[in-house]
Amino acid sequence: MAIANTSIGRFINGTENTLIVIFMSIFAIILGNCFNFMSWAYIFQMRYYVLIAFICYAMYFLFMVQLRNKYIPFKYYVLFLTVWPISCHISSIIFGGTLSEDLLSSLPWLFVSTLFIIFHRFHFTERRILIILGIVAIGTVGIQIMQLVEPLFTVFGDPTGETLGELVVSGERNGIVRLFVGCIPLQMLMLFLFWCKFMTTFRIHWALLTGLMLFSVYMYLTKQVLIATVFTLGLSFFMLQGRRIKIIAYTMMVILTAILAFFWEDLFGDMIKDSQDDSFSHAIRFEFIGFISEYFITHPIESIFGHGFSIPLIKEWIHKLYHLSDIGFFGEAFSYGWPWSIAYFLVVFRILVTYRNRIPLYIRLYVIATGFISIFIFPYRNRIEMYTWISAIYICSLYISDAVEEKKNTEDNDSETTPHQEIEIQEALVQETVQNEDINNNTNIQE
Repeated sequence: MAIANTSIGRFINGTENTLIVIFMSIFAIILGNCFNFMSWAYIFQMRYYVLIAFICYAMYFLFMVQLRNKYIPFKYYVLFLTVWPISCHISSIIFGGTLSEDLLSSLPWLFVSTLFIIFHRFHFTERRILIILGIVAIGTVGIQIMQLVEPLFTVFGDPTGETLGELVVSGERNGIVRLFVGCIPLQMLMLFLFWCKFMTTFRIHWALLTGLMLFSVYMYLTKQVLIATVFTLGLSFFMLQGRRIKIIAYTMMVILTAILAFFWEDLFGDMIKDSQDDSFSHAIRFEFIGFISEYFITHPIESIFGHGFSIPLIKEWIHKLYHLSDIGFFGEAFSYGWPWSIAYFLVVFRILVTYRNRIPLYIRLYVIATGFISIFIFPYRNRIEMYTWISAIYICSLYISDAVEEKKNTEDNDSETTPHQEIEIQEALVQETVQNEDINNNTNIQE
């Protein structure tokens, strides 16, 4: 009997899987600056991320060689994410940037894309990936609730991790302090996962988890994110399969719409008022988009290869309150070149159109929501956002690979004869031979 089939083997496999989940959960938390912990930059310094980056790149190219003949969807897209930034570093040097500053701005987070091949090499399952992301998401909600109840213990939510002493907050909306705990795209992904589970099973625990994720996304108090979330959840009602599920879903949509309308003023009233009073932030973003669009037209070569992060022009723009992170894929195109942003939209098209019947609904909802706000908030701008995006792409590749493998097996079965069919063919040939011999014998007798 094989060890894997014994109780000891199952125990060893279960323990190994648990240890991997724990390790990768801690790794994901580290990638997210420990939920954007205050002073994290001084605790886990940049050189540690650089060291992790070199290890991941070495593993990536080693495993790429090993898996070069294996069909892996999105493999070349991830290769592009890994290799293309070299071009923007070279371009940055040509236009007055500094290589060391550019590398320190990109290397400590772009290496996360290499995890795609590492996941494939160690055969990570969808379940394992979602458990890891779920642990981070639940931890984020716990911290948000703790800091909401006890503001004196507010030590999480600093995106830079460079704050010493009192945490610098990003304003206040609806009477709640804006803190960026954890990762917005990750919370959105888990929200759509729990939502889809609830809409297909109608179990109470999925409803509770969905409520927690809704609370978490709301706590970011970001208008674009809230609009995209509400829009995508509404869209999901029309994407569900099954008549019974659709009837219940439409009934729930009416009920939830009524509840949302009733509490609209409490949830969004102050936020809408603040948005109307403070039109400067919106105006500056659209002004910057118009300005940078003209820049792309007048500088076509630089727009292809990108400018990096350290050219003097970027520092001049910051003084004018022009921040590349505020203009989504336009800002990414400036830093990495238009191929970087175009590659993102090509992948979005493949997920939502080409492979829409193979990709699970929660992934498609996540891609729709993040794509909806990509004009202002690009889906992967740092380590934990890239980790979330690569995890989603990896899950997509699993579903596409399974579908391709199933189709291939079906075609092979149609083209090949079964052993039973081969026996029947042989028996028919033998019978035909006997009949021919009888005919020949009869002919000889007649003669």
